[in-house]
Amino acid sequence: MSFFKFDEENASAGFELVAEGKYEAVIVNAEAGKTQAGKPKLSVDFEIRSDVPQNHQGAKVLYNTFTFEHEVSVRIVNSLLKACGFPNGHPFNSPEDMAKQLINKNLKITVKHEEYEKVVDGEKQKRTAAKAKYYDVSDVNPVMQDGGITISDDDIPF
Repeated sequence: MSFFKFDEENASAGFELVAEGKYEAVIVNAEAGKTQAGKPKLSVDFEIRSDVPQNHQGAKVLYNTFTFEHEVSVRIVNSLLKACGFPNGHPFNSPEDMAKQLINKNLKITVKHEEYEKVVDGEKQKRTAAKAKYYDVSDVNPVMQDGGITISDDDIPF
């Protein structure tokens, strides 16, 4: 019996930009930091859920940055927190605490494309990135994470 059998039909084709649209996602990374002006910020990475039938399963939507210094920024953060299911008035002790509590939260994100310039070998190149722009409560029950089902010996037929 072999360990692995190569299947050229099941090979990755490389990087594919996530198309604009709505996706069920999970927060896989959230890190607190500071802006260039020294103000608190939060960087959040999403993964399109693989347990939900949808395009781009397992793809990441990376480097989504949230700040807290303007009214519009605060509204965006509040929409993220609401979509993640936090109750109204839920306190966060620090940006680090918020980051920690966001990990593994399920929500629906709306992906939009953002163009930016990157300098490569001294030349500016236009690039496109997929970014989460809007946040909604998930339409899908979350996958079971902690706990589980308790089964007694009486429930087992053998």
